[in-house]
Amino acid sequence: MKSIFALLFIAMSFTSFAQEKIEELEQYEIRSYAPQKSGVKDLVFEARIDNLTEILQKNLSLGKLTDVSFKIYWLSPSQYQIEVHGLPKGFQEVKTDLIQLIKGKLEFVLPESFSEKFKAYTLKAEPVADGKLIRAIDQTYTMAVPEVDILMDKTGSLKTVETRAPMSVVKTEFFHSPKSWSNGKLVLDKIVLNTVQGAVKITSTNDIEYQNVNGIGFPSKVTIKNVAESKVPATAKEKEKTVKNETGTIIRFSKYEINTGKAQRYMDGKK
Repeated sequence: MKSIFALLFIAMSFTSFAQEKIEELEQYEIRSYAPQKSGVKDLVFEARIDNLTEILQKNLSLGKLTDVSFKIYWLSPSQYQIEVHGLPKGFQEVKTDLIQLIKGKLEFVLPESFSEKFKAYTLKAEPVADGKLIRAIDQTYTMAVPEVDILMDKTGSLKTVETRAPMSVVKTEFFHSPKSWSNGKLVLDKIVLNTVQGAVKITSTNDIEYQNVNGIGFPSKVTIKNVAESKVPATAKEKEKTVKNETGTIIRFSKYEINTGKAQRYMDGKK
Protein backbone atom coordinates (compact mmCIF):
# COMPACT_ATOMS: atom_id res chain seq x y z
CA MET A 1 0.00 0.00 0.00
CA LYS A 2 2.83 2.39 0.84
CA SER A 3 4.08 2.16 -2.74
CA ILE A 4 0.75 3.54 -4.01
CA PHE A 5 1.06 6.63 -1.85
CA ALA A 6 4.74 6.95 -2.70
CA LEU A 7 3.78 7.24 -6.38
CA LEU A 8 1.15 9.85 -5.55
CA PHE A 9 3.63 11.81 -3.45
CA ILE A 10 6.05 11.79 -6.40
CA ALA A 11 3.32 13.01 -8.74
CA MET A 12 2.54 15.87 -6.36
CA SER A 13 6.02 16.58 -5.08
CA PHE A 14 6.65 20.10 -3.93
CA THR A 15 9.61 21.05 -1.81
CA SER A 16 9.18 23.66 0.89
CA PHE A 17 12.25 25.40 2.18
CA ALA A 18 12.54 26.80 5.39
CA GLN A 19 16.63 36.33 10.16
CA GLU A 20 18.18 40.02 10.37
CA LYS A 21 15.56 41.89 8.40
CA ILE A 22 16.09 42.33 4.68
CA GLU A 23 14.12 45.13 3.04
CA GLU A 24 13.56 43.20 -0.19
CA LEU A 25 11.95 40.31 1.71
CA GLU A 26 9.71 42.67 3.65
CA GLN A 27 8.63 44.45 0.47
CA TYR A 28 7.97 41.17 -1.31
CA GLU A 29 5.82 40.10 1.64
CA ILE A 30 3.81 43.31 1.37
CA ARG A 31 3.37 43.02 -2.41
CA SER A 32 2.41 39.32 -2.44
CA TYR A 33 -1.23 38.20 -2.54
CA ALA A 34 -2.78 36.02 0.14
CA PRO A 35 -6.50 35.64 0.96
CA GLN A 36 -5.69 36.25 4.62
CA LYS A 37 -4.76 39.83 3.71
CA SER A 38 -8.30 40.31 2.36
CA GLY A 39 -9.85 39.44 5.70
CA VAL A 40 -10.29 35.67 5.37
CA LYS A 41 -10.32 34.24 8.89
CA ASP A 42 -12.68 31.26 8.63
CA LEU A 43 -12.59 29.09 5.48
CA VAL A 44 -14.13 25.79 4.36
CA PHE A 45 -13.40 24.25 0.95
CA GLU A 46 -13.09 20.96 -0.92
CA ALA A 47 -10.23 19.38 -2.87
CA ARG A 48 -10.13 16.52 -5.34
CA ILE A 49 -7.20 14.76 -7.00
CA ASP A 50 -7.94 13.58 -10.53
CA ASN A 51 -8.27 9.79 -10.81
CA LEU A 52 -7.61 9.26 -7.08
CA THR A 53 -10.75 7.15 -6.65
CA GLU A 54 -9.78 4.92 -9.58
CA ILE A 55 -6.18 4.54 -8.35
CA LEU A 56 -7.32 3.50 -4.88
CA GLN A 57 -9.99 1.18 -6.29
CA LYS A 58 -7.48 -0.53 -8.55
CA ASN A 59 -4.62 -0.94 -6.08
CA LEU A 60 -6.23 -1.38 -2.65
CA SER A 61 -8.96 -3.65 -1.31
CA LEU A 62 -11.32 -0.99 0.01
CA GLY A 63 -14.61 -2.11 -1.46
CA LYS A 64 -16.62 0.16 -3.75
CA LEU A 65 -15.51 3.79 -3.62
CA THR A 66 -17.37 6.89 -4.75
CA ASP A 67 -15.69 10.27 -5.25
CA VAL A 68 -12.85 10.15 -2.73
CA SER A 69 -12.27 13.79 -1.82
CA PHE A 70 -11.14 16.15 0.93
CA LYS A 71 -12.92 18.77 2.98
CA ILE A 72 -10.72 21.33 4.66
CA TYR A 73 -11.61 23.53 7.63
CA TRP A 74 -9.23 26.44 8.31
CA LEU A 75 -9.09 29.12 11.00
CA SER A 76 -6.73 32.06 11.17
CA PRO A 77 -3.86 32.15 11.70
CA SER A 78 -2.93 28.52 10.95
CA GLN A 79 -5.36 26.03 12.50
CA TYR A 80 -6.87 23.45 10.16
CA GLN A 81 -8.51 20.04 9.97
CA ILE A 82 -8.79 17.78 6.91
CA GLU A 83 -11.55 15.24 6.40
CA VAL A 84 -11.36 12.42 3.84
CA HIS A 85 -14.72 11.63 2.23
CA GLY A 86 -15.70 8.65 0.10
CA LEU A 87 -13.91 5.89 2.01
CA PRO A 88 -15.65 3.12 3.97
CA LYS A 89 -15.52 3.28 7.76
CA GLY A 90 -12.16 2.37 9.24
CA PHE A 91 -9.06 2.34 7.02
CA GLN A 92 -7.45 4.97 9.25
CA GLU A 93 -3.99 4.33 7.83
CA VAL A 94 -5.22 5.04 4.30
CA LYS A 95 -6.95 8.23 5.49
CA THR A 96 -3.79 9.39 7.26
CA ASP A 97 -1.70 8.84 4.12
CA LEU A 98 -4.25 10.72 2.00
CA ILE A 99 -4.27 13.66 4.42
CA GLN A 100 -0.50 13.88 4.19
CA LEU A 101 -0.84 13.80 0.42
CA ILE A 102 -3.05 16.89 0.25
CA LYS A 103 -1.65 18.78 3.23
CA GLY A 104 1.45 19.97 1.38
CA LYS A 105 -0.74 21.60 -1.28
CA LEU A 106 -2.77 23.78 1.08
CA GLU A 107 -0.19 26.56 0.82
CA PHE A 108 -1.42 27.18 -2.71
CA VAL A 109 -4.76 28.19 -1.14
CA LEU A 110 -3.50 29.95 2.00
CA PRO A 111 0.15 30.94 1.54
CA GLU A 112 2.35 31.12 4.61
CA SER A 113 4.54 34.13 5.27
CA PHE A 114 7.58 33.74 3.01
CA SER A 115 10.03 35.40 5.37
CA GLU A 116 8.88 33.25 8.29
CA LYS A 117 10.44 30.25 6.58
CA PHE A 118 13.87 31.74 7.13
CA LYS A 119 13.59 32.92 10.73
CA ALA A 120 16.06 30.31 11.93
CA TYR A 121 18.70 31.38 9.39
CA THR A 122 21.19 34.22 9.30
CA LEU A 123 20.47 36.39 6.26
CA LYS A 124 22.94 38.42 4.23
CA ALA A 125 22.15 40.41 1.07
CA GLU A 126 24.42 41.37 -1.79
CA PRO A 127 23.74 43.06 -5.16
CA VAL A 128 24.03 40.97 -8.33
CA ALA A 129 23.46 41.72 -12.02
CA ASP A 130 19.85 40.46 -11.95
CA GLY A 131 18.84 42.15 -8.72
CA LYS A 132 19.74 41.11 -5.19
CA LEU A 133 20.94 37.78 -3.80
CA ILE A 134 19.96 36.96 -0.23
CA ARG A 135 21.94 34.18 1.40
CA ALA A 136 20.28 32.28 4.25
CA ILE A 137 22.89 30.39 6.26
CA ASP A 138 22.38 27.97 9.13
CA GLN A 139 25.00 28.99 11.64
CA THR A 140 23.71 26.48 14.19
CA TYR A 141 24.61 23.52 11.94
CA THR A 142 21.33 21.83 12.89
CA MET A 143 19.20 22.36 9.77
CA ALA A 144 18.56 19.68 7.17
CA VAL A 145 19.20 22.41 4.57
CA PRO A 146 22.25 24.40 5.72
CA GLU A 147 22.22 27.05 2.97
CA VAL A 148 19.58 28.75 0.85
CA ASP A 149 20.07 31.37 -1.89
CA ILE A 150 17.13 33.69 -2.60
CA LEU A 151 17.23 35.78 -5.76
CA MET A 152 15.01 38.87 -6.04
CA ASP A 153 14.86 40.68 -9.38
CA LYS A 154 15.26 44.43 -9.84
CA THR A 155 11.51 44.99 -9.41
CA GLY A 156 11.54 43.23 -6.04
CA SER A 157 9.83 40.05 -7.26
CA LEU A 158 10.98 36.64 -6.07
CA LYS A 159 12.72 34.83 -8.92
CA THR A 160 14.45 31.75 -7.53
CA VAL A 161 15.21 29.91 -4.32
CA GLU A 162 18.10 27.47 -4.39
CA THR A 163 18.72 25.01 -1.57
CA ARG A 164 21.85 22.97 -1.17
CA ALA A 165 22.19 19.89 0.99
CA PRO A 166 24.91 17.21 1.05
CA MET A 167 23.09 14.92 -1.41
CA SER A 168 21.03 17.30 -3.53
CA VAL A 169 20.51 20.73 -5.03
CA VAL A 170 17.00 22.13 -5.56
CA LYS A 171 16.39 25.30 -7.57
CA THR A 172 12.83 26.65 -7.46
CA GLU A 173 11.62 29.25 -9.95
CA PHE A 174 8.62 31.49 -9.19
CA PHE A 175 6.31 33.23 -11.67
CA HIS A 176 3.86 35.92 -10.55
CA SER A 177 1.40 38.38 -12.03
CA PRO A 178 -1.31 40.71 -10.67
CA LYS A 179 -4.96 39.75 -11.22
CA SER A 180 -8.13 41.80 -11.53
CA TRP A 181 -9.12 40.79 -7.98
CA SER A 182 -5.67 41.07 -6.32
CA ASN A 183 -5.62 44.87 -5.88
CA GLY A 184 -2.26 45.12 -7.62
CA LYS A 185 -0.62 42.43 -5.49
CA LEU A 186 1.43 39.66 -7.09
CA VAL A 187 -0.32 36.29 -7.43
CA LEU A 188 1.66 33.07 -7.79
CA ASP A 189 0.99 31.58 -11.25
CA LYS A 190 3.60 28.84 -11.49
CA ILE A 191 6.40 27.14 -9.59
CA VAL A 192 9.11 25.09 -11.31
CA LEU A 193 11.39 22.93 -9.18
CA ASN A 194 14.63 21.55 -10.59
CA THR A 195 16.16 18.89 -8.37
CA VAL A 196 19.53 17.24 -8.96
CA GLN A 197 20.43 14.15 -6.96
CA GLY A 198 23.50 12.40 -8.29
CA ALA A 199 22.80 11.33 -11.86
CA VAL A 200 19.05 12.03 -11.58
CA LYS A 201 17.42 15.34 -12.50
CA ILE A 202 13.75 15.94 -11.66
CA THR A 203 11.75 18.89 -12.98
CA SER A 204 8.40 19.49 -11.29
CA THR A 205 6.05 22.14 -12.65
CA ASN A 206 3.01 23.40 -10.72
CA ASP A 207 0.64 25.58 -12.79
CA ILE A 208 -2.05 27.34 -10.78
CA GLU A 209 -5.42 28.59 -12.06
CA TYR A 210 -7.69 30.80 -9.96
CA GLN A 211 -11.32 31.67 -9.40
CA ASN A 212 -12.88 34.82 -7.98
CA VAL A 213 -15.03 34.05 -4.94
CA ASN A 214 -16.83 37.17 -3.71
CA GLY A 215 -13.90 39.34 -4.74
CA ILE A 216 -11.22 37.07 -3.26
CA GLY A 217 -8.97 34.89 -5.41
CA PHE A 218 -8.56 31.20 -4.65
CA PRO A 219 -7.01 28.36 -6.68
CA SER A 220 -9.46 26.36 -8.77
CA LYS A 221 -6.92 23.97 -10.30
CA VAL A 222 -3.26 23.04 -9.84
CA THR A 223 -1.72 21.05 -12.69
CA ILE A 224 1.40 19.15 -11.65
CA LYS A 225 3.84 17.66 -14.13
CA ASN A 226 7.06 15.88 -13.19
CA VAL A 227 9.84 14.81 -15.51
CA ALA A 228 12.65 12.60 -14.17
CA GLU A 229 15.79 12.15 -16.25
CA SER A 230 18.62 9.80 -15.39
CA LYS A 231 21.86 8.98 -17.16
CA VAL A 232 22.59 5.37 -18.06
CA PRO A 233 26.36 4.89 -18.40
CA ALA A 234 27.82 3.69 -21.66
CA THR A 235 28.61 0.00 -22.08
CA ALA A 236 30.73 -1.89 -24.55
CA LYS A 237 27.68 -2.19 -26.81
CA GLU A 238 25.79 1.04 -26.19
CA LYS A 239 26.53 4.72 -25.79
CA GLU A 240 25.49 6.68 -22.72
CA LYS A 241 21.79 7.46 -22.84
CA THR A 242 19.17 9.46 -20.94
CA VAL A 243 16.05 7.73 -19.60
CA LYS A 244 13.05 9.99 -19.11
CA ASN A 245 9.94 9.28 -17.01
CA GLU A 246 6.92 11.58 -16.77
CA THR A 247 4.22 11.63 -14.08
CA GLY A 248 1.64 14.16 -13.03
CA THR A 249 -1.80 14.89 -11.70
CA ILE A 250 -4.38 17.65 -11.28
CA ILE A 251 -5.79 18.94 -7.99
CA ARG A 252 -9.13 20.75 -8.14
CA PHE A 253 -10.34 23.10 -5.40
CA SER A 254 -13.98 24.11 -5.06
CA LYS A 255 -16.92 25.09 -2.83
CA TYR A 256 -15.16 27.85 -0.92
CA GLU A 257 -17.14 29.17 2.04
CA ILE A 258 -15.63 32.36 3.43
CA ASN A 259 -16.12 33.67 6.99
CA THR A 260 -19.37 31.77 7.55
CA GLY A 261 -18.30 30.52 10.98
CA LYS A 262 -18.46 26.90 9.79
CA ALA A 263 -14.78 26.22 10.41
CA GLN A 264 -15.05 27.67 13.93
CA ARG A 265 -18.09 25.53 14.72
CA TYR A 266 -16.35 22.47 13.33
CA MET A 267 -13.23 23.10 15.44
CA ASP A 268 -15.36 23.72 18.53
CA GLY A 269 -17.12 20.41 17.94
CA LYS A 270 -13.78 18.61 17.80
CA LYS A 271 -12.68 19.93 21.21
